[in-house]
Amino acid sequence: MTSHRRSVARVRAGGAALLALTLVLGGCTAEPRVPAALAAFSGDTRFDLSGTSIRIGTAQEQALGTSTSYAIEILKSWGADVELVTLTNLSGLEAIVADQIDVAARSSDELMIGTARGMNVRAIGEPVSTMHYALVARNGIKDVSQLRGARVAISGPGGFDTFLLQHLLKKAGVDPDRDVQMMPIGGSTERTATLIAGQADASIVFVDNWIALRERGADLGLVGYAAELVPGLSSRTYYAESGYLDANPEVAQALACANLEANQMINTDRNAFVQFTLDNVQGTSEHDVAEFYDLAQELGMYPTDPGRVLNPDGYARLADLMYTSGAIDKPVRAENFVDHRYLDRAAEMGCGRPDQGKAGGRPSPP
Repeated sequence: MTSHRRSVARVRAGGAALLALTLVLGGCTAEPRVPAALAAFSGDTRFDLSGTSIRIGTAQEQALGTSTSYAIEILKSWGADVELVTLTNLSGLEAIVADQIDVAARSSDELMIGTARGMNVRAIGEPVSTMHYALVARNGIKDVSQLRGARVAISGPGGFDTFLLQHLLKKAGVDPDRDVQMMPIGGSTERTATLIAGQADASIVFVDNWIALRERGADLGLVGYAAELVPGLSSRTYYAESGYLDANPEVAQALACANLEANQMINTDRNAFVQFTLDNVQGTSEHDVAEFYDLAQELGMYPTDPGRVLNPDGYARLADLMYTSGAIDKPVRAENFVDHRYLDRAAEMGCGRPDQGKAGGRPSPP
């Protein structure tokens, strides 16, 4: 790991599961290689972040996180000193409270939990705008109703995958407390390793983990993508404490612009996305990354329309689901924590459109 990337917590796995995890999921290399398309930002004068330090917390690097890596490289090109903090056993909320990060690029459920607990946090963008999970099970299990009696690997009580699974089970008439064996394992990487080792019959994992499993001939099948099983939910979000955003409006504006720019570059250059991911995520393959890219395009993970990048309806649906499933103990309203001003202003500046505004002046914060 380089100095700008430190691990807050380490993935725990053992024996064959760890070996499988290494082969299928990989990790991060010593230093990111930057797509050639980012060279266009070397003369971009829209932002001057010289002397500005930003700590961004995210999950372990894999294909799903490439959009965040793109945005970070764009922020660096504007002069920011960006530290990528890898969070494996800490939530973004916990890392913010512990003053380990400034901005989280994490699952949107964290935002609901923080708001329900009285934290003043706001979403200003999304690195991934379509639900990024897949329900995977051993061969023979074709739908959710067939999970009766199954061992299901989950992150733990209150985890995003956990309440999503509980919702799907209840919808299919399966009692999550009595009809299945819930096994708290950890993050998607650990759950995937548990599936490989045959220690679980099913789990909800990241879509790129599923692609890697499928391509390696694992005795597992796809029950369905969460984006299709439970459509319209918010996925991942850039969020921070309101106090930080108010004190650093240019950072918030630059991140919103970088969000749109990263999505635009991803959508227009498949080869660059694949190569960048191969250079920065160990243990993956060109075929797997290309498959993930094509699926991401099919599911619409990287829009450039601000209304689709940060959709309040997606947060409202997610908040309702979390409340009805017991993941949060009181209802929350999306308008209280979804802040669209920065993305709207970024779009007005030309962010996310090819050759728009690259030499424009510095913006006024919203």
